[in-house]
Amino acid sequence: MSNIVVARVSHEPLGVQKAVKKALEAIEWQSLLRGKKVFVKVNLISSEFVPGQCTSPLVLDGLFSELSQHNYDITFGDADLAASHQCNKAARVWGHLKLAEKYGARFQNLSEDETVKTQINGKVFKALDVSKTVLEADSIISVPILKTHCLTGLTCALKLYWGVVPRVRHQYHLVVDDAIADINTLVRPKVAFTLVDGTIGMEGNAPRTGMPKPCDLILASADPVAIDAAVAKYMGFDLPKHVETASERGLGSLQYNLTGDALEINPFQSPEPDKQPIFFWEMRLRKTFLKTLLFDTPIFNVLSWIATKYNTFYYYQRYGKKYAKKNHEYILVWRAT
Repeated sequence: MSNIVVARVSHEPLGVQKAVKKALEAIEWQSLLRGKKVFVKVNLISSEFVPGQCTSPLVLDGLFSELSQHNYDITFGDADLAASHQCNKAARVWGHLKLAEKYGARFQNLSEDETVKTQINGKVFKALDVSKTVLEADSIISVPILKTHCLTGLTCALKLYWGVVPRVRHQYHLVVDDAIADINTLVRPKVAFTLVDGTIGMEGNAPRTGMPKPCDLILASADPVAIDAAVAKYMGFDLPKHVETASERGLGSLQYNLTGDALEINPFQSPEPDKQPIFFWEMRLRKTFLKTLLFDTPIFNVLSWIATKYNTFYYYQRYGKKYAKKNHEYILVWRAT
């Protein structure tokens, strides 16, 4: 039975940071860390600002504040997508680079990092080129967002580590459940805890093209499987296959105990992959005789360009800007005076 702490965000200056501090203290976060060199895995999937897409800078501010007070050596980052070099710009647009400057932390784009071939002997991956920054960290903290996902149903603690593997991961969408378990098997010994950004989640056809969903939540736990199971229930979803697979592989427990504030079911709109053209066409084409031609040759660069334009231009111009404007005042409530 794993413990999960729930902290509600109050709508007041520094409300998010206060909830983060409350959750961290409740899990006795310092007792979970080993060594002083910490890597914080964030979500920087989008270089456009649509609330719910990327890790909130307010959540990161609360975490960095606690870590810096105890002289931890902080590096944080994410990787570029297969179809986009978004990570560096996203770190600037979302304010993460300003936080790095404020707290003396280092930002690392994992796609630009030196890699080390590492044996996994998993069901999908036998070996992987893994970021040196990740491998050299004494402890890892993950800061995912409450989001639905067209491929896996939802994305939170376990799916966040998909970003530890730069570039090649898109080739494994057809075996994603076991692939996620393999990657988590690699990082699990270093993972100290998960701090879930549930301030503004995302529902529908996320992770990039969904709809922001204010939730006013921070969750924390040392068990990524338990926290994903709790998040699935909170969203009103059945247990996703990748979470069940991770549990079967001994990466955590499906049994959990909630402490702190109440966590009542808050149904999310389910993803509809058949109505998201990028996922619709990718998954179908990967199952045809054209797979090698389309995804293993320079033709993939053309498909990547189309996918990027859909996400960064069509979705953002038609929906994303509207969502950002709608949630602008909501976000300002949390800012420090």
